[in-house]
Amino acid sequence: MLSIVGVAALLSVLVYKYIYYPRFASPLSKLPTAHPLCSITARWFSRRISQQKELTTLLAAHQKHGPVVRLGPREVSVVSLEGLRDIYTAGLEKHPWYVQIFANYGGTPNLVSTLEHRPHSVQKRMIANVYAKSYIQRSKDLDTLSTGIVLGKFLPLLHEYVNEKTQPDVMSLFQWAGIDFMTAYVFGTAYSTDFLQDKEGREAYFKDRSKIQSFDNSGQDNVVEAVCMQLATDTLAAQTQPQQTDIDGTSPVVFRQLYSQLVQKNKTESGQLSQTDLMKRCASEVLDHIIAAHETFAITSTYVLYRMSLDPALQKRLRAELSALRPSIGLGAAEQALPSAADVDALPLLNGVLLETLRLHAAVPVRQPRVVPEEGIRLHGHYIPAGTTVSSNAYCLHRQPEIFPRPNEWLPERWMAMQDRLQTDSSFPPPEVIRRWFWAFGSGGRMCIGSNFALQVLKLLFASIYTNFETSIIDDEGIEQSESFIAGPVGNKLIVQLHPVE
Repeated sequence: MLSIVGVAALLSVLVYKYIYYPRFASPLSKLPTAHPLCSITARWFSRRISQQKELTTLLAAHQKHGPVVRLGPREVSVVSLEGLRDIYTAGLEKHPWYVQIFANYGGTPNLVSTLEHRPHSVQKRMIANVYAKSYIQRSKDLDTLSTGIVLGKFLPLLHEYVNEKTQPDVMSLFQWAGIDFMTAYVFGTAYSTDFLQDKEGREAYFKDRSKIQSFDNSGQDNVVEAVCMQLATDTLAAQTQPQQTDIDGTSPVVFRQLYSQLVQKNKTESGQLSQTDLMKRCASEVLDHIIAAHETFAITSTYVLYRMSLDPALQKRLRAELSALRPSIGLGAAEQALPSAADVDALPLLNGVLLETLRLHAAVPVRQPRVVPEEGIRLHGHYIPAGTTVSSNAYCLHRQPEIFPRPNEWLPERWMAMQDRLQTDSSFPPPEVIRRWFWAFGSGGRMCIGSNFALQVLKLLFASIYTNFETSIIDDEGIEQSESFIAGPVGNKLIVQLHPVE
């Protein structure tokens, strides 16, 4: 009899804890749900993720229920400017998921994987200045390495494709370019990768795509981590050994800044890091920049060239805009130099092409989870208790029809000032309004530190292509069918034909 009573009591507790409370008594019970089961289990939404329907499910739920939707017993999705302010600008701590995915070298932290706000801010301040837009546009190192890569490697490779009558796989091409640009800025050109020319090196680096895609943090067994650590070790040796200081090349802008700041911080801490751990900390940080660069470059460039290749008239308009740059970007130019970064950045159509691509095809369109603090928060009048996972996502933010009319259409002119639009559409809000909803790089103190670098370099690469070539599609396998192109899934590719222009 007692055993029956005990079992009944246990069942009652379980029913209350896992069914009654989350469904009827929890503060979250007043929120609309993506599905009725979401109030008592996270499995329904997890199933949608496994079916690669995360983003479309989120969008449909918010379109039906508004800016706040419950995804599980302790998870809420928010799509609004209020949500961005109260979650991301307010600096809520990150979810432990970030450690599992983004920590490198056996769990060594970096900016992305640091959960707490204060240590993140401390490390971010170490290198924030070298990623600031003003610094990037004035950087002689970036100008020099950009000239060397674009005129010495990137454009010659494109002409080689034409001469050999072959077509580039856009994603692979921009992965190589992205890594070369990022490692040159981090380590200097003397110790950067040269994947645009070094076929053997890039094949070795990408030989295990599964490790790259899963952000495997297994240490030196990961070829990506091994390459980064070797670059960091070589760069440090060049900085500390007098006989190596006369090597030609640009400065290791990011590495020098980060390493010196970490050394100074290490001197003031009670539990000082060993030299090995110090190098792991430094390498973990810059490896995250490198991975982010080659994935962002590859994904964004694939979609830019895909969209542009569908519209020859737009290519012609962009080429006319690019013709005003001085010096012109081309191998036949009188000066072996590039136009200023500020001049490239100021081109309205080029800017619209890039921002519209990042809107419709954000490289990281998925949820960015944060954890509600002890005091809880209020979102759109609803109390959200401590420990709840809250998130927003670029996919839904970028498809709000009130902000982005005709949200599923790729319309670069929506980002242009009224006087620059070929066909003025009064239903498009002005750029200063829609920029508040632009979330391709996140927002607040945790937004992508390399966003200015990525935008500047991508604009330069697109300018170099469409100054010299027209593009058309040969194969676009899986491009339109891909809900999320994050981390460059195998099977999604774009092969283009390059047509030289006079």
